Amino acid sequence: MNATIPDALLREFSDFLARRMGVYFPPPRWADMLRGIEKAAPALGFRGVEACLRGLMVSALSRGQVEILAGHLCIGETYFFREPAVFAALENDILPPLIASRRASERRLRIWSAGCCTGEEPYSMAILLTRLIPDLADWNLSLLGTDINPHFLAAAAHGAYRDWSFRGVPGRFREDYFDAVDGGRYRLATRYRRLVTFDHLNLVDDVYPSVLNNTNAMDIVLCRNVLMYFDARTIETVVRRLGRVVVEGGWLIVGPAELNASLFADFEMVRLGDAILYRKGHAPPATVYSAGVPPRPMRTTLPEAPAARTAPYQSALACYERGDYERVKALLATAGGGSPPALALMARACANLGELAEACRWCEAAVAADKFNPGLRYLLASVLEEAGRPEAAVATLRQALYLDQDYVLAHFALGTLHRRMGDAGRAARHYGNARDLLQAYPADAPLADAEGLTAGRLREIIDATECIA
Repeated sequence: MNATIPDALLREFSDFLARRMGVYFPPPRWADMLRGIEKAAPALGFRGVEACLRGLMVSALSRGQVEILAGHLCIGETYFFREPAVFAALENDILPPLIASRRASERRLRIWSAGCCTGEEPYSMAILLTRLIPDLADWNLSLLGTDINPHFLAAAAHGAYRDWSFRGVPGRFREDYFDAVDGGRYRLATRYRRLVTFDHLNLVDDVYPSVLNNTNAMDIVLCRNVLMYFDARTIETVVRRLGRVVVEGGWLIVGPAELNASLFADFEMVRLGDAILYRKGHAPPATVYSAGVPPRPMRTTLPEAPAARTAPYQSALACYERGDYERVKALLATAGGGSPPALALMARACANLGELAEACRWCEAAVAADKFNPGLRYLLASVLEEAGRPEAAVATLRQALYLDQDYVLAHFALGTLHRRMGDAGRAARHYGNARDLLQAYPADAPLADAEGLTAGRLREIIDATECIA
């Protein structure tokens, strides 16, 4: 296949994919890249592979083009309880002590399957948790599955699978947890499906950790066989940001081909049976980067007032962008912590550390200090939702809209909340309102209070989210 396409073009396109999607195809994998492009070309509107390569590089990739490419270049290969050694470690060594400690304090557990494909991995976790926590209904559980491909997410939300997804489990597994449906498929029982939330997220471009998209303060992050698609610089950036997502003592689980002691220097490598996992220790965030290149800064858009332009606040903001949330708290607790922006920053830092009661207290203080700022109520609603209080979050977002009926983030958040609460009609209405309001924004305009999220990216997220049943 390579014989008819110049190596220079293949190299240029490979570099283009790495820059735009973080997906990396070195020369030994060019044949894989071309096979994917050959399948994607018709859906992208091109009649041949070379025309497709050249045509895609003419301008920035659209959301639809990224999704089509992701669907053909990133293989959606997964099945239930894939890599049994990992799930044995979770069941026998990781989850029991974690559950016991949380039962004695707060019944709260947060798990993220990043790059979840069609959902088998987070659903495996849901089944495992129901085995280990008989009173799971009394817990504040966040089990999040994200992917860049909305078609995968739609399939995941539907939860129906064929025989190939069951190849690693005992024969009774389907009968115990699934119902037979048409077309030789088996659909996961509702009690397990409703434990998982699926959202669209791009590990390369989107902001995390963030209380605003529920990617903060995770006890366990599974990101298996995802990093292998990225180039070296993107891997470093993603790993560093995932390190900020995981709470102290939490776990990051990657694929066996992605193990790298130097790359995960901020974690302790732990062998549990036949599985090798990473546990986050108590070391401070790294300031030396193995590639000599600092990560792309997390763009934090917080309301700013003259009183906030103080040395403690600016120092705290810099620490926040580095992921040093404990230092944020220390700086703002001693000086410069009384202005609304500083109070909001303190709340975000606490939320990213998993200290929700403290985060809620600081949010309420910020709202009291600036009663007419809808962004502070939006932040409070995000914390309330994470704390397992969706009705209070809805009420707070309605207050934000009372202050500003065109506040686009409140419409988007209400759409997401109503979708998760099963009210499709209200979700669609609020998503529609948000989409209409976004028409007034340039695509590259950052939205206030959204930690760098642009209007164009929010439109893409809304479109992708509405694909999820």
